Amino acid sequence: MVDAEQETSQQEPWGRVLISGGVKWESNGRKDRGPASSGDLLEPHTLRSLVNIKCTKLITGPAANYAIVIDIFGSAHIFGKSPLGLFSELSPHRVTCASVGLPKGAKWIAGAAARSHCLLVDDQGGVWGAGNNAVGQLGLSPCATVDRFTRTNGPWTNDPDARVVLVSAGNTFSLFLTSTGQVFAAGSSESGQLGNGKTGQRLLQGGKIGFDLEVPAKLVQGLTGRKIVQIASGNQHSLAVDEEGYVYAWGFAGYSRLGLQDQKDRLVPTLVPQFAGSNAMTRGAEVLCGPTNSVVVDRQRLYWMAGKWKLTGDGSTGQPWTSFKNIQDIMSCKTLKASCGGCTHFITTPADAQGGVMTVGFGQGVLYGELGLGSGKDMGKSSTRPTEIVPLQGIDVIDVAAGAFFTLFLARPNNQLQDIPRWPKEVDSGDVCLVCKTHRNNDDLIECEKCEEGYHLDCVDPPLSAIPEGEWFCPVCEKEGNTPPDESGPIETPMKNGKRTKSETSSIKGSGNKRRR
Repeated sequence: MVDAEQETSQQEPWGRVLISGGVKWESNGRKDRGPASSGDLLEPHTLRSLVNIKCTKLITGPAANYAIVIDIFGSAHIFGKSPLGLFSELSPHRVTCASVGLPKGAKWIAGAAARSHCLLVDDQGGVWGAGNNAVGQLGLSPCATVDRFTRTNGPWTNDPDARVVLVSAGNTFSLFLTSTGQVFAAGSSESGQLGNGKTGQRLLQGGKIGFDLEVPAKLVQGLTGRKIVQIASGNQHSLAVDEEGYVYAWGFAGYSRLGLQDQKDRLVPTLVPQFAGSNAMTRGAEVLCGPTNSVVVDRQRLYWMAGKWKLTGDGSTGQPWTSFKNIQDIMSCKTLKASCGGCTHFITTPADAQGGVMTVGFGQGVLYGELGLGSGKDMGKSSTRPTEIVPLQGIDVIDVAAGAFFTLFLARPNNQLQDIPRWPKEVDSGDVCLVCKTHRNNDDLIECEKCEEGYHLDCVDPPLSAIPEGEWFCPVCEKEGNTPPDESGPIETPMKNGKRTKSETSSIKGSGNKRRR
């Protein structure tokens, strides 16, 4: 998560995208999905289509069957069953700021992914939405759907000092946080999820129930006078934390997900007493929401959970956590990054004094391998207790984002990352040097990390004397990953369903990857 004070820059940490879980996007979540585990990624795989892209931010949500990945140039790469359509992870749909009419050099810096609508924030303070807008959850006049990213103009546009820096989204609402620390809400007032003090619940024709709608977005009055620095939303509830570390919760309170010791919906932001003590270090630093739970990471980086977060035992439907509690197995862990998915929970924590990172996950009812525990015979898909994600040992995970049926990890390149399998595992490529078109006495070929085309060491320009250490890409893939969108020509990427077209592999003189053939 990012707070309102953080600015994107060229120095922002970047990494490669790894994915585990269900990648059959059209059938994820359906009972008629077919044989269990067929096609699911039971351990993290490097996403081949983005392996040459330097990525800085992962965006998905506990109800989202899709993801948005932002790269160092501020382009958004979308894949899965998104509000814009179905896009394979083998060929993500790229959306640039220029494609919506923003000036050259503009970047996407943040976003939110709900079940059927999504939002993107640009570095000039604008917010753009697409997808389901039946109750005005995009902050636009209600309509069935918005089929392309469209700018949302809220009350913040009247303040020259205010710009949107963060957004969050639930099933039928969205929140907008400005640089001045104000929170605005749009969509349905059901269960108090807009924090405006009312629901407007009423009977409609046919016995249906209706609720008041807020369009355009309206200031959340209960937070007036507080400078909010971060927000998070579940399906029907939200959390916010202010600059002093005070945490506020509102919306649907089923399973005590608000952590306020009861199941009474809160129609306005309500202070969580647990994080309002005189010791500033025990207050909140970061907030997260799952579908039926809430998480606060305090200023000591301790992890606190409330609500329903598993299927059996303490913390389940019959025994939800009515207030925020530590999870015993990770009480001594310093939380670096955290994320809540449909039924999964993740943290990263220091593994050693040398700066190594351990990735820990847990969750019950995992069906798609989204915990990434591995594919061994003794490895299950679920874990009721926090456990290290063993396939990620030695991998420097700098961010994690859990979706409804899958998980993304952002990993800084290192030697161990080279051992992570790729997805898809293989792509069509030639068996001769792409430059000289020969085997040349079976000399070793090096391969591009992405397209797997082979090259002789001395056919590379400039020639190589040895197989290079670390990552290595051919000229087409290298250029694709290092060229800003304003200079890269067509938005479509060279990978078409995991394969490169002949026109893109002809007359190339250049690089390769460190693997031998």
